Amino acid sequence: MTDDQLRAANHPRVQFRTGTLPMSLDGSVRLSDSAAGLMETYGWDRLVYVTDLPLTTRLPVISQTVNRGRAVMLCLPAFGVLRAQEALRQELSRLLHGKSAGAGRSEVVDEAEDIEGGDAEADTTRVIDGFGRSLRLLLGMIAANQPAQLYRVLTGCLAIAIATGAYGIFYGSMWQMSHTVSVPRMFLISVFAVGALTFWLIYHNGLWNRWPNREPDSVEKWRARMDNRATLGTVLVAAIMIYTTVIVVLVILSVVIVDTTFFRAQVDAEPFPWGYLKLAWLTASLGTFAGAIGSSFDNDDAIREGTYSRREHVRRQIVGLYEDKPPSRFVERRGLR
Repeated sequence: MTDDQLRAANHPRVQFRTGTLPMSLDGSVRLSDSAAGLMETYGWDRLVYVTDLPLTTRLPVISQTVNRGRAVMLCLPAFGVLRAQEALRQELSRLLHGKSAGAGRSEVVDEAEDIEGGDAEADTTRVIDGFGRSLRLLLGMIAANQPAQLYRVLTGCLAIAIATGAYGIFYGSMWQMSHTVSVPRMFLISVFAVGALTFWLIYHNGLWNRWPNREPDSVEKWRARMDNRATLGTVLVAAIMIYTTVIVVLVILSVVIVDTTFFRAQVDAEPFPWGYLKLAWLTASLGTFAGAIGSSFDNDDAIREGTYSRREHVRRQIVGLYEDKPPSRFVERRGLR
């Protein structure tokens, strides 16, 4: 259809572009600096920029508007996980038909300290309010980080966990121990194993935000808490994926390696299928403890990049959250404006 036919049918012509807007030295995306130039370059009447970078005041920011409503930045993590695509589709449809952003409520942002990641000079900033807003953002941040991406990076950790667990299968003492250990204790061992892997990945790779602003009601403090919760959630999901993979592999190996008759003679009970499953379960926990140390051999930069979405990873690099000293924005925030 031609432009005239689209206008007559009240349908906007939509063009899609994939790219990123520049990020300032304090880790924020200033839509107001780029919107006018982009619209002029491409001949657009309106611009809608969807980013996976979390934007926050003391509440989750869902959208910002500049250029008198002609350019809008939507924060994908703020849409959460449940029905996120449908909510995003509705908001996009609303914007493409010339209406203003409707999700959330308006909040006043006067200066750079009032917002993290977003544009302090935006005409309007809309935030999510109401029950469950922080959980909604947290789940959206974890989804944007894509824990499966971190799982694929941890090849050394996974290999050592499987190798150590497989080594334990050959010991009769492990067969007897797996037979006598109760299920609640096995669950407790699993929790410790996954927890150890999660802790070591975060600690060894400097993923924890250790330099929040000490003012309890500051935007930086609130954002630091959300960042750390999202980091914990992302790494925990990846650790559970690794643990589950190790169990599945060791179940197969235990069935192949350990003869049923010999296993039965050792534990004085029928080993199939529960005996093999408990053996794999216990040795997987042992292997995961070793895998936590083995993750030290995986590339630190690859782990950091795999833990976060690309824009969040870039923000952390720019701001200095991977460093062992306070980020520059906490030393002299005003100098960055």
